[in-house]
Amino acid sequence: MNDVREIRGPAEAAGKARQSANARAALVAAYREGLALAAIMVIGNADTARIVAAEPGADIALAPGEAVVRRWWCRRPFHAEHVASEAAKARRRGNAKIADAASRACVSVADAATRLAVPLQSDEELSTEAMAAIARLDDEIDKQMRAGALKSVNQGYRDYRLAAAARCEKILRYAQWMERYKERLIREIAVNLRHV
Repeated sequence: MNDVREIRGPAEAAGKARQSANARAALVAAYREGLALAAIMVIGNADTARIVAAEPGADIALAPGEAVVRRWWCRRPFHAEHVASEAAKARRRGNAKIADAASRACVSVADAATRLAVPLQSDEELSTEAMAAIARLDDEIDKQMRAGALKSVNQGYRDYRLAAAARCEKILRYAQWMERYKERLIREIAVNLRHV
């Protein structure tokens, strides 16, 4: 006898994998938001590249044909601005050995950060750090679930359902609500890590 929750085929498996990847990406984004990191980006197209610093939570407008080539994260916005400014100056002086504008800009950012002693984290490094924190959170939630200690969380979901029903809003399934709950928790964890 088949379990109703069993994955039925490749399309459904792909959908579940996409949902899981999206949930993990949302958790990593919540972790990054909690840390309030500033970004330094190399943005380029086929011919040119520019170096941009962004405040925590800021969106950078991309021109048609542009894409983020590389992004680093920094704890303090003024450090990000300083590194981006110094990297842009160094890039204008040029490195004749590197023909590609985007590659030259990336090397300029790394060199400027080293010269200014500003620690940067790549997307990959930040994602690895976030995934470790998320794994610890998942383990703790699983441990509490097995011990029956999630009564207050379940009560929170019941309260949410009642409030949403009273407002005639669509009610999230428990799994979706729990993902949002985890996002709030991981954001709070990251906020507490800012000062460590």
